[in-house]
Amino acid sequence: MQTFQTGQKSPLSNLTPSTMLTLSARVTGPAAEYDLMVFGLDAEGKLSDDRYMVFFNQPRSPEGAVSMSSGARGEKTFTLDLARLPPSVRRLSLAATVDNGSFGQIDHAEITLGAGGTPLATYRVTGRDFQAQRAVMLFDVYFKDVWRVGAVGQGFNGGLEALVKHYGGEVKDTPAGHPAPLSPAPNSAPAPTPAPTISLQKITLDKQGQSTKLSLSKAGGADPIRVNLNWDRGGGLFRAGADLDLGCMYVLNSGEGGVVQALGNSFGSERLVPYIELDKDDRTGAASDGENLVIYRPDLIHTVLIFAFIYEGTSDFTRVNGRLMLKDPRGNEITVRLSNPDVRRTFCAIARIENFGGEIQITKEERYFYGHSDCDEHYGFGFRWGPGSK
Repeated sequence: MQTFQTGQKSPLSNLTPSTMLTLSARVTGPAAEYDLMVFGLDAEGKLSDDRYMVFFNQPRSPEGAVSMSSGARGEKTFTLDLARLPPSVRRLSLAATVDNGSFGQIDHAEITLGAGGTPLATYRVTGRDFQAQRAVMLFDVYFKDVWRVGAVGQGFNGGLEALVKHYGGEVKDTPAGHPAPLSPAPNSAPAPTPAPTISLQKITLDKQGQSTKLSLSKAGGADPIRVNLNWDRGGGLFRAGADLDLGCMYVLNSGEGGVVQALGNSFGSERLVPYIELDKDDRTGAASDGENLVIYRPDLIHTVLIFAFIYEGTSDFTRVNGRLMLKDPRGNEITVRLSNPDVRRTFCAIARIENFGGEIQITKEERYFYGHSDCDEHYGFGFRWGPGSK
């Protein structure tokens, strides 16, 4: 049985040929009850049909492709028949919510993916992985060229309502206090409202798994995200300074994927696919602005994993004080510091950038690996790797 880590993804076929699955989940903590649910989302990641939210008040989708049953000690098991899902449902997202308390207080949450009674994969998080979140997205089964699975581990402080709004729906409270079935947000244009006050954010993501969001331009034009890597060079009269290389692995919404990095002279392009470009390779350490990468069309991306690796000049990340900064045209700044370096590994997956239908989510990863292929195996991009030079 495979053990998943937050952010890890895999084609389902690597685990099983079956499309009849079970997702079993249980949350252990001080709250009297933790609610578990599966959202059936469309290709844009939205709840376009409220009949495909399967939870305590609606334990079955219309055709029975998704159903929920209860077990001992609060465990819920969701049976998933992927072959019976309508084409409009392309992602099944397992989530949990709590009314009193937060997920920062839980002992643990454990999810097991199975087929035919055989456990295939498990994913476990603890209260240390969260803070004040009252709703968390735990595990996804989704279609992207083929059926895939992924461990998520992200949440919302606003609880169920914030989670549902993230998926494009609305929560209507019943007099009894339990949420009634959800409905998609109305398609009709709302009445004109005053222009909102723009609040520029300067956020530091300190904790692995911590995330924040940026909204894409609503005008439909380019709204680039600029990524800067900087570090303390060190060095001296007889010793070269540290040379770190910035790059990314990416998958576009079209399904096309690749790598942008100086190694192999794969600098990308502003005007051609993937519309991601690395500006230079700072081999001397003389450039005060470090290395910079621009995602010119974030509206076209599915996932971008920003990474850095040590090319020469130091043996590990503990000596360089690495920091990553992301900026958008409106002046929002997000800083990710490499605060827990690993002395044994010289490749770091720093941050994950994902497009959720008009919102860009940036998550601190800071996971250390021995090299590119080691990292790729963890995140499941599936690229082929070979020796490279610059």
